Amino acid sequence: MKRFLLAFLIGTAALAATSSCTKEYYDVVPSITMVYERTANQWGVDDFDTDYVDLDVPELRDYYVNQGIINVAISFDNEKTYFAVPTTLDGVAYSYDYTTGSVRLYAQDPILEDGVSVPIPEHLFIKISLTEADFVQ
Repeated sequence: MKRFLLAFLIGTAALAATSSCTKEYYDVVPSITMVYERTANQWGVDDFDTDYVDLDVPELRDYYVNQGIINVAISFDNEKTYFAVPTTLDGVAYSYDYTTGSVRLYAQDPILEDGVSVPIPEHLFIKISLTEADFVQ
């Protein structure tokens, strides 16, 4: 019995020592982030009476529009905290759209009631992150 146990232990140790482990490496998904600072006098009003601010984002290429991921966040406290857009804060609904080379951030009444104006932030930081992604059909 001792010989059997000894042989079993030696065989298990040899198997453990000679077996190979496979390491898996994951690629880091490249992402770039830009921060823009805007003041109330830089906002405009569109045909639907919605306040907006346009951001020139030359890094926003066709690749990101067609396949990548575009995230927008806003900060009202000098970048101490950020809120992911879309969001509604203090009675203002923030949303965005984008096209190659630009992002437009909207501020509007959350229930879209006619004649209601919303307060535009006096000072705002806008963070835009662009992330590569694999498109699967």
